[in-house]
Amino acid sequence: MKRWLLGLLATALVIGAIALALAPAAGNQYRLWREAKAVGDYRDAASALDMLTCGELLAEARQANAALGEIALRDPWDGDAAGGENAEAALLDVAGSGAIAVLEIPKLGLTLPVYRGQSAETLEQGVEHLQGSSLPVGGDGAHCVLAGQAGGRLSSPMDGLERLMQGDLFTLKVLRDTLTYEVEALELLAPDALGPMPVEGGMDACTLMTAVTQDGEDLRLLVRSHRVQRRAIPLEDDTQVLPGWAARMIFAAPLVLAGLLLLALVEGFRRLAGRRKVKRLKL
Repeated sequence: MKRWLLGLLATALVIGAIALALAPAAGNQYRLWREAKAVGDYRDAASALDMLTCGELLAEARQANAALGEIALRDPWDGDAAGGENAEAALLDVAGSGAIAVLEIPKLGLTLPVYRGQSAETLEQGVEHLQGSSLPVGGDGAHCVLAGQAGGRLSSPMDGLERLMQGDLFTLKVLRDTLTYEVEALELLAPDALGPMPVEGGMDACTLMTAVTQDGEDLRLLVRSHRVQRRAIPLEDDTQVLPGWAARMIFAAPLVLAGLLLLALVEGFRRLAGRRKVKRLKL
C-alpha cells in the first residue's frame, strides 16, 4: 500500500477518535444551551405580561387543579401511558415553546424548563409535567408531578436527584410567581407500584420523579415535597458547565477536524493524479 495512503488512513483514524471523544461533551453543552434558551424565553415572555393577565392565568389554572380530584400517577416511561396533556397546561405556555414553568434545584445546580405534555420526545427534551397531575401553580390540595431522565449516556436533566435529602429546597417559577418546596422523603418504587395519589386538603405538594436502575432492576425514584414559605436557598452549584469560549471550541473542533480530513483527502488525490500524469509522460 502506498505510503501516502497509509498516512491518510492514520490521519482519518486520529481525527475520528478525537471527534468521538468530543461528542459527549458537545452533546452535553448543546443540551445545556437548549435548556438555557428555553428558560430565558419563558422568563422573557412572563416578564412581558402585566400583573392582571398573570393573575387571570393563575386563577384559571388553579380552577383546573380544583377539578382534578384524585391524581392517577402513571409511569411516563411506559409507552402506553405516554401521549396527551392537560389541555389547561396551554394557559401557562406563554412563550409558545411548550415550557410552562422553570424548575430550580440549587443544591444540584439545576435550572430546567418544565414542558407540558407526556411523551418520549418530551422526556428526551427535558423535564415534563405529568398528565393528570396538578398544574405547577400551587394551591390548596394541589399535587404537581414532574419527571425527567437521569443517568443517560450524556448528562441528563435529573442527574443527581438521589442526592437530595429531607429539608432540601427547590423552587418552581411559573409566570411571575415563585413557589418554594421542601423535600420530605425519597422513595423507590417499581413502575407497576405507581398508582392513585390522593389530594390532601390544605397541602400543596410536588413530586419529582426519575427512572433509576438498582441491582439490575428498573425502578422509579420519587422525591416527595411540600410547599413552604419562600426563603433564601443555599446554592451548592457543582455542575461542570464550560465557559462560553470552551463550549464554542468544542462545537468548532469537529468542523476543524472535518476540514483537515477534507484537505488531507484533496492532497492525497492531487498527489495520486500527479503521479499518474508523470507515469503517462514517461510512457
